[in-house]
Amino acid sequence: MYPFLESIRLEQNRIHFLPEHEQRFRRTQLDNWDKVIYQDLEQIILGHPDLPEDPQKYKCRLVYSETDIQLNFIPYQPRIIQDLKIVEADQLDYRYKSTDRSKLDELTRDLPKETEILIFKNGLLTDSSFSNLALFNGHQWDTPERPLLNGVHRSYLLKTGILRLAKITLPDLQSYQRIRLINAMMDWHETWELQINKG
Repeated sequence: MYPFLESIRLEQNRIHFLPEHEQRFRRTQLDNWDKVIYQDLEQIILGHPDLPEDPQKYKCRLVYSETDIQLNFIPYQPRIIQDLKIVEADQLDYRYKSTDRSKLDELTRDLPKETEILIFKNGLLTDSSFSNLALFNGHQWDTPERPLLNGVHRSYLLKTGILRLAKITLPDLQSYQRIRLINAMMDWHETWELQINKG
């Protein structure tokens, strides 16, 4: 059983968002095992015998436990997302990137393939089922202050000033025009962007 994972973008033979992945990788180990067992994420990936040599985009899926670590390199194909559905999940806890997605999968089980969810927890917007969020009010991109998971792309965008933190309630959605779903596999300009339905 591998309780934790990192989904890492490998493209043009380069690891993207490496400092942010490394920080989360180490923090997860410290919080759960009181020590860092796996020290060098870059070397773990670049030293793997199955490392792809071509420049296309791969998802490096790294799963790990206290005693073992495994990697798979999967050619990346983004989902098609055309619609968003609001759900409430006050008890949902996904503070560490986990291989157990059962609670998230329950929230999306009966939805059409091209529909994604916006998860509200205790009245505040958090994430989608697989990504962090960014919302545009006509002047500034905001991101929920309390995401379910502190994603690496979100961390980078906050650090570079592209995003600012905001508490976003359901009524607050009416003040935004567009929403982006951001994850580690896509650059800011590539992310899914949808209009917010004012109805």
